[in-house]
Amino acid sequence: MSTFGTIKTAKVGPGRYRAYTRFRDWDGETRQVSATGTSANEAAAALKVELVGRHVGGAGDSLNADSSFEALAAAWVEDLLMDVDRADSTKEIYQRELRTLVLPVFSNFTIREVTVGRIEPFLKEQRAISYPRAKHSRTILGMILGFAVRRGIIPRNPVKDLSRMKKPPHTPKALTTEQIAAIRAAAQSWRTEEGRMGPQPDGQIRDIIEVMLGTATRIGETLALRKCDVDMDAEPPLVYINGTVLVKTGAGVVRQSHPKTHESNRVVGVPQFAAEVIRRRLESIAGEDDEHPLFFTYKGTLRAPHNVRRTFRAILKNAGLEGLEITPHAFRRTGATLLANELGLQAAADVLGHTSTSTTRDHYAEPDRTVKAEPAAIMQQLAPPETQ
Repeated sequence: MSTFGTIKTAKVGPGRYRAYTRFRDWDGETRQVSATGTSANEAAAALKVELVGRHVGGAGDSLNADSSFEALAAAWVEDLLMDVDRADSTKEIYQRELRTLVLPVFSNFTIREVTVGRIEPFLKEQRAISYPRAKHSRTILGMILGFAVRRGIIPRNPVKDLSRMKKPPHTPKALTTEQIAAIRAAAQSWRTEEGRMGPQPDGQIRDIIEVMLGTATRIGETLALRKCDVDMDAEPPLVYINGTVLVKTGAGVVRQSHPKTHESNRVVGVPQFAAEVIRRRLESIAGEDDEHPLFFTYKGTLRAPHNVRRTFRAILKNAGLEGLEITPHAFRRTGATLLANELGLQAAADVLGHTSTSTTRDHYAEPDRTVKAEPAAIMQQLAPPETQ
């Protein structure tokens, strides 16, 4: 932590005093720092303010174990925002979860008071609501208190001593052919009832569904597709997944220049049913520049994912599928399941942009429970000689 020596004062002119001291900065260098005032006491007070406000070393340098947890969290956020390796969307998620999940409980405690004994019951209460809520709370606390350890504020991260949180069993679910047909029919007839007032739908939600289904892309990746990101002359036609659409605080709807992760950049072959939709979208924007999105608002701007999700929920209701927890992400799981069953997990992971097949297996590809004849034929070799 930065320190300073004895403060000395000297009169430098009529009614003017200078206070100065030697100050050891965070980088180890000792420098002279000064401030002036109309009296010796005023100059000394001004110098102390200067020393307190002097930014050295980075977030968290002035904190100790008796500082408030809220101050630690603010310092951690400052450090987080300087992390060039983390996506802006991830930073916003962390800040939102800190604000909504963690600070309401721990903001009035000091850092040393955020102990295993206080964190454990908090996480159990969160777990009673949902596993993801508890997991995210634990992750945020772990990062903040880990930051405190790295700054020498506390000797050990209490999150490391928490009891293990058991993940509930989860099996990915793909859409059935009947559900896909119902969604398509509802999307086709969306807001086309006879006598309906207001503007007629432009069919973009219907087209978004087809492109997501045919490419197994995330909704933000689909909405980020531009004229320059598709090659309809290739065989098969190709889409280049190199961005995503997200909503940033203070900036609105923006296109991020990479998907969820940098490793998710990929090229995907497009089946003909989705390629036909993309060609139709290209015809509708033939006069626009290459950066123009395939899907856009009536103003020609990027569509917000949450607005598409809202319309999709209404389509599900019309399809009679309300309450089944189906989201646009179900199209991605459906594609992953088909690819994994037909071509294997690695092929599915490559299309989805996963660096590990375990992610594809655990979260996207529904297990193939079809009973196959080959194993029974092979096991027949174990039969008694007279029955073989």
